[in-house]
Amino acid sequence: MPTLLENVKALLTGMKVTISNFRKEPVTITYPWAYDDIPTNSRGMLRMVDFHDEESISNKSDWYHGTRWAPCTTGCPAHTDARGYVTLAGEGNWREGLDVLRKTYPFVATLGRVCPAPCEKSCSRGFTGPEPISIRKLKRTFSDWEDTLPDEEKFSYQNYCCSQPLNGKTVGIIGGGPAGYQCAMLLRSWGFECHIYEMKDVPGGFLTLGIPLYRLPRHTVNNEMERIHSLEGIKLHCNIEIGSDITFDELEQRHDEVIIAAGAWKPYRLELANEEKPWVWYGEDFLEEQIQGRLKEVPKRVVVVGGGNTGFDCARTCRRLGAEVVMIYRRTRAEMPSEAEEIEDGEEEGVELRWLTSPNAVVVENGELKGMEVILNRLGNKDASGRRKPVPIKGSEQLIECGMIITALGREVDLPWIPKDVTRNRNGTVKVDKDGKTTREKVWACGDVCQVSTIINAIGQADRACIGIAKKHNCLPEKLPFLYNYDHVTPHADGSDPGKAAPIKERMEGLGMVPHPPATHFPDIEPWARQAKQKPFRNMNLQVPMPKIPGPVRVQTFDEHDLGFSLEMAQREGKRCYGCAAEVCVGCGVCVDACPDSCIHLESPKNEQGYDFPEVYSIDLARCCYCGLCTEACPTDSLVFTSNFEMAIQEKQDSFLTKPRMNLGLVHKEKSEQGPVKSGLQLRVIP
Repeated sequence: MPTLLENVKALLTGMKVTISNFRKEPVTITYPWAYDDIPTNSRGMLRMVDFHDEESISNKSDWYHGTRWAPCTTGCPAHTDARGYVTLAGEGNWREGLDVLRKTYPFVATLGRVCPAPCEKSCSRGFTGPEPISIRKLKRTFSDWEDTLPDEEKFSYQNYCCSQPLNGKTVGIIGGGPAGYQCAMLLRSWGFECHIYEMKDVPGGFLTLGIPLYRLPRHTVNNEMERIHSLEGIKLHCNIEIGSDITFDELEQRHDEVIIAAGAWKPYRLELANEEKPWVWYGEDFLEEQIQGRLKEVPKRVVVVGGGNTGFDCARTCRRLGAEVVMIYRRTRAEMPSEAEEIEDGEEEGVELRWLTSPNAVVVENGELKGMEVILNRLGNKDASGRRKPVPIKGSEQLIECGMIITALGREVDLPWIPKDVTRNRNGTVKVDKDGKTTREKVWACGDVCQVSTIINAIGQADRACIGIAKKHNCLPEKLPFLYNYDHVTPHADGSDPGKAAPIKERMEGLGMVPHPPATHFPDIEPWARQAKQKPFRNMNLQVPMPKIPGPVRVQTFDEHDLGFSLEMAQREGKRCYGCAAEVCVGCGVCVDACPDSCIHLESPKNEQGYDFPEVYSIDLARCCYCGLCTEACPTDSLVFTSNFEMAIQEKQDSFLTKPRMNLGLVHKEKSEQGPVKSGLQLRVIP
């Protein structure tokens, strides 16, 4: 323990240092004399890139052009500008929204009914709760609106696809499904003559032969296909099977390029004894026979094996044909690959669902199907798919009596005519590079033949192959009329545009050094004192439900069960869109709920059009812990950290950032200087 003398010496030394520095300027005022380079993504002072006001919030779509992609767009395999057309629906701008969709793909009405909507799984509304925006159903609304127009006012594929004269190059497209039609639309618009070769008597693939009428009326998809294959420069050849009617080599000789878009038609088997007709049907065969009118009745009791959308299509079709249906799935409802709405619709229509149940044997006695023996499961450890593996329970076998078994276990590629020098993956799919090109010269591939997946995924792969062909022949437009990866690049550090040839990468995080907030002397010496806690800030904001025929009624008909949105309902649903990644605050309040210190205050009244807008916004930096949860939660990417670490203040009230002090106004500034930017990348240049 120090002695009294040592303590006195230490006190005098301290007083000497204090006196020697008494007349000097405080170090917190002049420090640092030289700034080191600070990373742009540092957690410095919070600022807002820009705010929407009462007027601009009603026209959010005007502020999207050239900004980064929203999560719904990155979640869509075809890069659909979902943020754009959803916001346009909220604004009631049906014409511009229809143009956005029709320029992206020809199957707007079709996808508006049967797309699995991966965009909705990425929707910020779904993450912030409680429900995502009904993006797919809004897509259908645009096509429904178009159907009310006279022919001369509808979107013209003649003008869109045929304005470019033919360049003398021809492309042979094997397969008349969604991928094949997407290729034809794009390549014709870039000057190629396209020939679609379809092995069946009707085009469309699974759109026309694998989706029940109550989900997708045939006049809907037939009309969309006719608008493409009736164009000059696009020719459809049905009943042409490669390998028998024409060889692959002959097809190559006819055309400058060949695209394989033939789909995957071979169903997976149960690998059980007696797995053959008339006792066991494959789901794809069953649906085709029923749709073509060759199968008009089924036994009184049917067992469906599989928990995907095709399984539910079969089960719900059998219910409309008067059968009792038992649907078995080897895992639980949580792992079921089908869409939640599809499961709910099936239950409403009387489909009996049995979870944790696997097929064990097809029981046939005296030449008649007695039923299916099943075995119960429990869930074990996770398998390669990330889902828990079903483990059979010994001694739990039981018999489900039925007169028909339908399997819907998925599909695989079975194309024996593909040349041997076209490399295949282990699962039989065709191997392609990043541009959709195969290992054989002049041959490209897209759709299920590359990856057995969804309709929208096939369309996205078709985009890739078409862009690869157009690049090869030097006829790719400087600017595409729809979103695609090469248009999504990062500005260089000096703010210059690297051009479309630059590799795909994210824009740098953070804004770097920005001007310091203007000094403010509040009349109230404690402006933060009136900042009340606002948790939870956001109210329950549920989807607008789409009207549909009631379950007991719709099992009696094959009429379309979803009735569609009215325009007023679609506008209400469209107004739920945050306008993600546009870097302009919309006053949604996600940051308020995310803040653990309750240091953010927001007041968001509605304007005359019914949009919330941020009228009052403030952050008390004296209470902020700089955790960054608010910036991570912000769906519009407008609330950001800067590299401003020098925050020495004389008055505590200067740590209170009001809306004028926070706002950098960068987006409004760019718009006033550049005018409306309809394409390209807006570069965030810090003054």
